[in-house]
Amino acid sequence: MRKARWLKGWTQQEAASATGINYRYLQELERGVRNPSLRMVFDLAQAFDVRVVDLLDVGERTKPVDLSRAKATPPKRGRKPSKPKKPGKG
Repeated sequence: MRKARWLKGWTQQEAASATGINYRYLQELERGVRNPSLRMVFDLAQAFDVRVVDLLDVGERTKPVDLSRAKATPPKRGRKPSKPKKPGKG
């Protein structure tokens, strides 16, 4: 996010004013102390005139996910939980 602000040539005060958020909150976002909501990420991307992905620190570490083949239910992991035993039986 800091890079997007620098590219706009804004100070933190100017960016906070342009995005409508508190200056201290913006500082915390840039330092990674706070995490913005998804709505905030969209609003910041619009204010900085960048894509949402450009604000997120994903870089080359992640691969695009093809959701066209995704199943409706997630795969089961591990063993099924055992059924609770009835009282008096062991």
